[in-house]
Amino acid sequence: MGLTDWMGAFDRASNSDLSLNLERAYEAALLIQSLELEYYNDRPVRPELQLSIPKQAQAQMLRRFRAALQVCQEVIPTLQSHRNELDSQELRQLQLILSVAARYERRNAAPSLSRTPDLLPRSLLGVFDGVRRQLDPQAETAVLEGFRRRRSSTLVSLRIFLLLILVPLIVQQTSRTLVFSPLLDRFAPDLPFLSYSKPHLQEKAVNKLRIYQQELQFEALLEGKAPPSPEELQTALMARANQLKQDADDEGLEATKNVLADLAALVGFSLVCVFGRRDLQVLRGFLDEAVYGLSDSAKAFAIILFTDIFVGFHSPEGWTVLLDGLANHLGFPAEENFILLFIATFPVVLATIFKYWIFRYLNRVSPSAVATLRGMDGG
Repeated sequence: MGLTDWMGAFDRASNSDLSLNLERAYEAALLIQSLELEYYNDRPVRPELQLSIPKQAQAQMLRRFRAALQVCQEVIPTLQSHRNELDSQELRQLQLILSVAARYERRNAAPSLSRTPDLLPRSLLGVFDGVRRQLDPQAETAVLEGFRRRRSSTLVSLRIFLLLILVPLIVQQTSRTLVFSPLLDRFAPDLPFLSYSKPHLQEKAVNKLRIYQQELQFEALLEGKAPPSPEELQTALMARANQLKQDADDEGLEATKNVLADLAALVGFSLVCVFGRRDLQVLRGFLDEAVYGLSDSAKAFAIILFTDIFVGFHSPEGWTVLLDGLANHLGFPAEENFILLFIATFPVVLATIFKYWIFRYLNRVSPSAVATLRGMDGG
């Protein structure tokens, strides 16, 4: 059992390393493509060319380019040796890495006036190479290793995803119930900054007291009785005011408990992110594979659905409800001017980010998805 567990741990570690290497090289290739598009009009990077930008900015850009190219060149041999273990989406990522690195291998090669032509077309050689890999006696082993690696990546992704959701929730509820509630209930009466009534809660209590006074007079009129005397009215209003003040203090104390519990949940979420950095990288690759593995119509549908909910015509109502609930949870007044200013700015910023992502990345990874998106969105 000990040897089996050790071998299983070694297999999971090697599978995780392969996924991390592929993810690192893929991000480096995307970075090189973005530099080509931004500085060289979608052409290969030429370090000897002087750009119309400050020299310091160009030097920093070239350092990023060389570091990304070095990552691609270092990882390619490992990825090529485990090519049979990759699925279709990972093979597309590898193809992008190879195409980016090949552009600069040709540029770094020694110049010559003529090049010996290939005996057969490269596409035909690729077909022969694919048939050779399928007839390889080790092909079945490679396929099984690829399945184990993908299964391990899926399990790691699901585990870290559940931890990111469950740990903050459990920490928030547990800390609020077992730690902050007893402490605040014990020390709040002695600490004025914890037990003071919030101004907006006092205003709400005053409005309730005014309505209560009107209800007393209304009930007396309905029952045909004489209106309550000033002394009776004052006694009833004093009792009701004390109750409303206690309710306002309790509501303010509940908001303080929510804030402290939310901070504890944020600490728990941060600890999960710190101690699960490698698992988060695997999760990122898993999400990229899930998103980019969708069909073009599914991608366009998801993008339109998400953007219409958060940045579309009907999004202000949803943002208003969300901000009102957040303000009540934290004990802050729901300021109408702040909500209107947020709705007027944040969805616009979010829409700009979406458009930039579609232009910069989705247009390169899946141009047909962008065309489908434009067709579904009315051009």
